[in-house]
Amino acid sequence: MISRRNYLAIVMLIITIFIMCMIVGRSNDFIINNFIKIKASDKFNLDNSALLTAKKLNIENIINDNVNILMKNKKRAAIISENERDTLTGLITEWCVYNKYLYKIYTNLPAKDEIDDYSLIIFGDFDFTKSDKKILYEFADLGKSMIVTKLPDYQAIRLDKDLAGFFGIDKVLANEVKADGIKIFSQFMINGERIYEKGDYFGSEDDTRIYVPHFKLSPGYEVYAVGLIDDYDELGMDHIDLPPLLWRTKTRNSFVFVVGSDVFRRTPLIGILTGFMANESDVYLYPVINAQTISLVDFPYLSDENNKTLMSLYTRSSKDLARDILWPNIVQILKNYGGSYNFFAASQLDYLDIVEPKTENLKFYIKEIQKLAGNLGLSLSQVSDLDIKDVLDINLSYYSQNLTDKKFTSLYLGSFNENDFLSNSDHELLKDITLVMSDYNEGDRLLDLINEDVLSVKFNLYGYRHETMDDILMIFIENALGLCNMKVDIGRVIFPNDKFDEWNNLSLIWSKGDTYFNEFSVFDMVSVSEMEKRIRRFLALDYTYEYDNNKIDVNISNFDKEAYFILSVYDKNIDSVENGTFKKIRENKYLIKATDDNLHIKLKEEKILGKPKNNRSIHHDPYAGEEQP
Repeated sequence: MISRRNYLAIVMLIITIFIMCMIVGRSNDFIINNFIKIKASDKFNLDNSALLTAKKLNIENIINDNVNILMKNKKRAAIISENERDTLTGLITEWCVYNKYLYKIYTNLPAKDEIDDYSLIIFGDFDFTKSDKKILYEFADLGKSMIVTKLPDYQAIRLDKDLAGFFGIDKVLANEVKADGIKIFSQFMINGERIYEKGDYFGSEDDTRIYVPHFKLSPGYEVYAVGLIDDYDELGMDHIDLPPLLWRTKTRNSFVFVVGSDVFRRTPLIGILTGFMANESDVYLYPVINAQTISLVDFPYLSDENNKTLMSLYTRSSKDLARDILWPNIVQILKNYGGSYNFFAASQLDYLDIVEPKTENLKFYIKEIQKLAGNLGLSLSQVSDLDIKDVLDINLSYYSQNLTDKKFTSLYLGSFNENDFLSNSDHELLKDITLVMSDYNEGDRLLDLINEDVLSVKFNLYGYRHETMDDILMIFIENALGLCNMKVDIGRVIFPNDKFDEWNNLSLIWSKGDTYFNEFSVFDMVSVSEMEKRIRRFLALDYTYEYDNNKIDVNISNFDKEAYFILSVYDKNIDSVENGTFKKIRENKYLIKATDDNLHIKLKEEKILGKPKNNRSIHHDPYAGEEQP
């Protein structure tokens, strides 16, 4: 028989459990309905109009529109290119934007007096001829640094020694030779030396063989990259006889930097221009983003499609595959990379079948992502071929029922493009989007504005592939921007095209990729929302700096909370930083974090003789004998 006291205790326990269940239920509803909104709450604090774009930094527009963004000691670059709208010119202007150069594009060689106020001259897609020699050497008399991204053709250099001499070329040994690999020297980049050759650990393809011109350079050069030739020492060749790919020469009063191979003339050029400038002087400071991200697109996957195929491969439905195999495996790999839990949900991938996404799937993944403090965005990927408006409408119908206070702020476009987004930007599902992620195509800008409010960021690394050119692109973008934006596509696991798309193959390749980040561990692994803030701050800030007597004074305009820079110095170390902090990347390379708009960096000499232990010193006159203590 139960006593009255025990009976009351049981009743109270039941009531307490009931109330707790109600609270948990309401709490889960709150998490589900407010998760995305919460993740977007910490916004960029400057007005979006503060972002410095290519249009704003173009001197022609500043003059015509009377735009006042000029700062004291503002850097200026003259871009000389016959076609101001080609891909190469676009890359150069993009670099100017990231490095805060005012620029002007000339389609012909300007007169010497026209570029007297410029600190840098960059030659894009320009065909040099014999008649250009006079003005080129006049430019060299000005003492301006010059960057040549495209050399004259073989015959022009071979037949005109004076024209060749401007680029530091003493002799043309061959119009084209087969190089079996590439070596990038350690002083050129923040991550040090890179060697690409057959059998290296950059992917599985034998893709290191390239064809390059072979020049002998004039004395006084500095080489940053060469083509490797198998057994070159056995062929009686010295290291200096290898074909140069990137170099610097001194022509009269000016440094001339040269890109001598097509290998480096695409997107990696952004990092190469930065590498050139870091080797121009003893001290070079430039802004970076400091953000590394990994984004899982088409995951979480909320439907249960293509089950026949998946049952044959995994003896599981797509729903069970996603929850039992993919989810735990993905979380572990992300932890090995160091975090960055970013997910772009696909409610479904085949919008023409009769299978609909499940509410319980959404609840499960939101709870799990919330535990990781991850980000959840929206994916528009599909294996069907619907118009973007139809895809948006179907997703709106699902999310409006399951996320009643839904506010997606980040979007993966899938196969759609930015024009598709713009034409539907007033759609209910897109009206809160501030970040659009999409795949990179040659000619795209890595960072750009789609409109005055929406930021476009391109993926520059793919989790299932890391061949030679993938690595070259990665390291030069890291060097230029302190940025790596990796995409991992889970949709191809749900709808595989071949055996390579099986998860055991893809996950193995992806999991090995964390080794490529070891040299860039100084940069932060962040969420896409944090990356977005840092990119907006990076695009908004402008800066100048002065170096004098081992002290660097930096003035930052459009400062918002923090800013990041890389400092490259020669034969010096950082002693202290006022209004900021620093981390050593490698010898003479530092990551600086500014916490105020005025930053002061003190340097110290790297190689100074210490005070003698016997307390004796040598007199400045070697014949005067020793000074006594």
